[in-house]
Amino acid sequence: MGSSALYHLARRGARVIGLEQFPTGHTHGSSHGLSRVFRTSYDDPLYVELARESLGMWRELEAESGAELLELCGLLVFASLDNERFLSTLDMLASANLPHQRLDRHGVATRFPTFQLTDQQHAVFAPENGFLRADRVLQTLALQAQAHQAERRHECRVESIESITGGILVTTQDETFVAPHVVVTAGPWLDRLTPDLNWQLEVTREEKIYLPVSQPARVMLDTLPCFCEYDTTNYGFPSLDGLTIKVAADRSHHTVNPDSVDPSVDDAGIRRLYDWVERWQPGLVGKDGRGEVCLYTNTPDHDFLIGIHPGNERVVLAGGFSGHGFKFSIQVGDILADLVLDNHTNRPIDRFAVDRFAEN
Repeated sequence: MGSSALYHLARRGARVIGLEQFPTGHTHGSSHGLSRVFRTSYDDPLYVELARESLGMWRELEAESGAELLELCGLLVFASLDNERFLSTLDMLASANLPHQRLDRHGVATRFPTFQLTDQQHAVFAPENGFLRADRVLQTLALQAQAHQAERRHECRVESIESITGGILVTTQDETFVAPHVVVTAGPWLDRLTPDLNWQLEVTREEKIYLPVSQPARVMLDTLPCFCEYDTTNYGFPSLDGLTIKVAADRSHHTVNPDSVDPSVDDAGIRRLYDWVERWQPGLVGKDGRGEVCLYTNTPDHDFLIGIHPGNERVVLAGGFSGHGFKFSIQVGDILADLVLDNHTNRPIDRFAVDRFAEN
């Protein structure tokens, strides 16, 4: 979100500098790795609206930069016949006129033979979904921001943000900066820089597993969509290297301190995801997988936090993206630029009010 805000502010003519506590390409947050899901297939009309605009904005960034960032390989969602989230997603796809195809187990086996469902399951395929090449997105945003004269400082940890006459004083471990506005997109560290709003953020440790594949041709981008099972909330991606597929379980509820996260993934975590894949396609993957860790920054209601600080109009805040924010980052950065430059935005962000938990 910070990289996107830096890009949009610089593109719109602001003199802007980005401060990041870690080295470039770090793995301490939520944005590293080869892929992050992109989907318009929400069961919430607000996120459908935002995702649709984000899709167009990603295409604009691709055209401007010449980089390929968004792959719309489609999303196959499967679930038990009575899964309420699945049924509400179907209703939303229909009411929003989003392209989709409902499939029974036989239809899935014909269209995507890698998935072998039972008679007690059904699925929907939505083509306006896929994934973003996350590392490439971050690199592209940085390069485009630099092209518009933005500055970036890495390994520059912000210690405090204070109001002074006519502006904001930002203090890091090595130097200070004075600016008329500051945008805070500190992820799991958001509540440490702006603790007065009672954020009630829960930072959780999430594992992403890469399992070796026995038949690469069955899991490549041209044959396998992104996929998700609503009963387990497990999900995965087509192979990007021809050797592995990435699978993960959504929302572990394993709360952590972001300054002391264990980066290792044990055999039990790998085995859980192996067993899941084995259930719907025996023999597709091997047990000798590897894992990586990222962080979710969760709000109590799992909605985002985006807005101007109620006590200081010079401070703009964004966080709490709860594990599903990356797809919206191109849009969130533009919203943050709106709030800095225009003191308002026309995007529907009322639900994301940054002080909605302040009195709880």
